[in-house]
Amino acid sequence: MRRYPVKAMAGEDLQEVRVTYAGLVGDRVYAFVENENRSSFPWMTGRLGHEMILYRPRFVTAPAATEAHPPAEKYATEVTTPEGEAFRLEDLRFTRHLESRFGRPLHLRFSERSMQDACPVSVIGLRTIDALGEEAGLALDRRRFRANFYVEWESAEPFYEDRLVGRTLEIGEEVAVVVVKKDGRCKIITLDPETAAPAPQVLETVARHHGGCTGVYASVLREGIVRAGDAVRAA
Repeated sequence: MRRYPVKAMAGEDLQEVRVTYAGLVGDRVYAFVENENRSSFPWMTGRLGHEMILYRPRFVTAPAATEAHPPAEKYATEVTTPEGEAFRLEDLRFTRHLESRFGRPLHLRFSERSMQDACPVSVIGLRTIDALGEEAGLALDRRRFRANFYVEWESAEPFYEDRLVGRTLEIGEEVAVVVVKKDGRCKIITLDPETAAPAPQVLETVARHHGGCTGVYASVLREGIVRAGDAVRAA
């Protein structure tokens, strides 16, 4: 399981997390927005500045999975730059740092309901990542795909999750989601999560052989707590 406190920045692995109708608590609750962007996609992401994915945010005191409605202070966040300098996220000096680095006027946005691109939850099979790496001729770090749930299906079939569109998945003892659609991909999956170096062949392979999609999006039907290693069952 993985969440991303700041949209477009590095994520963090989780041992347990509360999943609500808005997604994983703490997932993409912050984002930097381009001041002059009036489009439907105003976010500052690795599409515009590859090194954005190298910034490492962490909640100073992370929301506990048992907290249904975490107080505002549980979302206090510190970010470490690729060079190792630490900032509090809300510090205007950090915004100025990003503006200087990427050459764009920005402002910080917060929403407890998260700011995903499409649906509250994303899922991908580990075998899918392995198979795509074989096709692209490159060992692929799973973090490239920025999913919430990385699943080892009982089926060894690559891209097995594509067959689950329209079906309900029960995750652990409490959570249920419905798979809504395949996950259309962009250049972010070409970026190495450790260096931000691009490998265009990854997206080219997805476009050529898989209709531009890898993994799936889901909406939450039933809220609850999920723990790493919980079973995922297709209903």
